[in-house]
Amino acid sequence: MNIYINAYDGACSLGISKIQIMQNIFAKIPSITKNTIQSRDFMVGKIENLPDFDRNIKEVYNTRTNLILHQVLQNLNEPLDKLFKKYSKDRIAVVIGTTTAGVEENYKSMPDISPDLFYSRNSLSNASEFIKEYLGLKSLAFGISCACTSGAKVFIEAARLLESNLCDAVICGGVDSLNTLTIYGFDSLDILTPPQDNAIPFSKNRNGINIAEGGALFILSKDRSNIKLKGFCANNDAFHITKPNENFIAQKNAILLALKMANLDSSEIDYINLHGTGTYANDKMEANLINDIFPQTPCSSTKGVMGHTLGAAGALEAMVCSEILNQSSINNQSQLPPHYYDEVYDLDIPKICLIEEKISKNIKNALSLSFAFGGDNSVIILGV
Repeated sequence: MNIYINAYDGACSLGISKIQIMQNIFAKIPSITKNTIQSRDFMVGKIENLPDFDRNIKEVYNTRTNLILHQVLQNLNEPLDKLFKKYSKDRIAVVIGTTTAGVEENYKSMPDISPDLFYSRNSLSNASEFIKEYLGLKSLAFGISCACTSGAKVFIEAARLLESNLCDAVICGGVDSLNTLTIYGFDSLDILTPPQDNAIPFSKNRNGINIAEGGALFILSKDRSNIKLKGFCANNDAFHITKPNENFIAQKNAILLALKMANLDSSEIDYINLHGTGTYANDKMEANLINDIFPQTPCSSTKGVMGHTLGAAGALEAMVCSEILNQSSINNQSQLPPHYYDEVYDLDIPKICLIEEKISKNIKNALSLSFAFGGDNSVIILGV
């Protein structure tokens, strides 16, 4: 498989560009703040001062979810121009993972919203259709929505489109925006941190997760570049609607199949971006999983500083992996992303090699893990 990442960028509460995001990750500066939603306070990762659309947008696409995508598209202006000069717009597909679409805008418009606008704005293909229309593309455009694996699975679908020769390039990624439905839904599960607290994955003192918003986009094609999509796998064990199976059989199988596709041994993975939400159920399963396959591999979760961006998480975390593989100007010392927590490890779960201090290492292969409700799992391997 010869699928390459030709360009990428992102936006989240850490910043509205990959440079800002990486600066704050390396500085271990969390972006979680207290926000009042329907008279209650929640600790969330909100993008502040998000610029408005640069042109009039149809009402069906005028959502905060698409506004985040709009910012990332502005970041990618130059590579997109190059893409359009090389390939016809009827040979460029769009695949976007999301869970929110226009749910908040619909909620605020009730009960006066028309059924057509309601369903179209709430459609899980809305974000991909927005990009297609905004860029004037004429090929496939569709959405993926499988909770917190959505932003990772887009790479799998993009690779399949390219391998099937249905297109010459794919703009893919993930995006989600803060909204009342999602935040109160997670609150009903009693897994959100109380006000003032940050998520601290793998800590004995963990106290829940922080919901956040953000998005990341990638241009994938068969054109050779610095970063290659080497392997991937997705599966589902349907174990439980909200928590993973402690025996991690499905998750391990996904990793092993992705390694096989990439023709790599577990010892050749240099860095792992953990799912690392900060719930006990996820931390325990993931620690068991990593200890079983990668007991000596440096790893970290970026959710402690950027929060859990749900459908965008897999894409934003793939962007982090791409940045350290690419040895960008912000990371010219080859530093690995540090793990943000209080450094009080939960000794009730197996110890893993969290990056607690500055580590510089030239890496060739990075593994990114995404796990979701309903037993859904997704694994991608990026490398140089």
